[in-house]
Amino acid sequence: MNSKNKDFILSLLCGFLAGIFLLAIVKNPYVTEFKGLNNLGGVVWLLPLLFAFLFFLAIAIAKTLFHRVLFLMQIGKFAESGVLNTLIDIGILNLLSWWFNIFSGPWLIIMNIVAFAFATTNSYFWNKFWTFEKKEGAANGEFITFFIVSVIGIGINTSIVYFGTTFMDPLLNVSNAAWLDVVKVGATFASMIWNFAGYKFIVFKK
Repeated sequence: MNSKNKDFILSLLCGFLAGIFLLAIVKNPYVTEFKGLNNLGGVVWLLPLLFAFLFFLAIAIAKTLFHRVLFLMQIGKFAESGVLNTLIDIGILNLLSWWFNIFSGPWLIIMNIVAFAFATTNSYFWNKFWTFEKKEGAANGEFITFFIVSVIGIGINTSIVYFGTTFMDPLLNVSNAAWLDVVKVGATFASMIWNFAGYKFIVFKK
């Protein structure tokens, strides 16, 4: 598979998977803010196809504008895989909070770590083989440095989620479940900045 086709195929897959995990958030009955969206019926189930198209379009535009600038292409790929990782993270957290009816407190720390661990594992493979395209086998210490960078990311992410949901009341009268998602998005943005720097300059440096 040549690089051009690889980018397009992986962007489609990345977008489709992102849409699937978005459904876990939209379908959470405790997030009452999505009730109107769910009233659209079967249209909601088209989200994976919509995201696949949008991701394909985004990578096509990026390759047209930035194909000669590796760093900008890496940012574009990292952004797409980052959206997928974010939705895996938030989607699994939504499923766990939905099943156990927990939206704050110490147990949320465990749930967030589980969700973040799944997303981070997924992140490793997307970043290694697509974003930074490190084709050779894992170098000595690569997994260790990836683990260390990721643990710091988990610490940043989980601290924000815990303190933001346990010691802050929901703003704008949103539900507790929706507030959890809002805080989680902020936490993910903060940890994503750290992760990009750590993965590019420490783990997958060439």
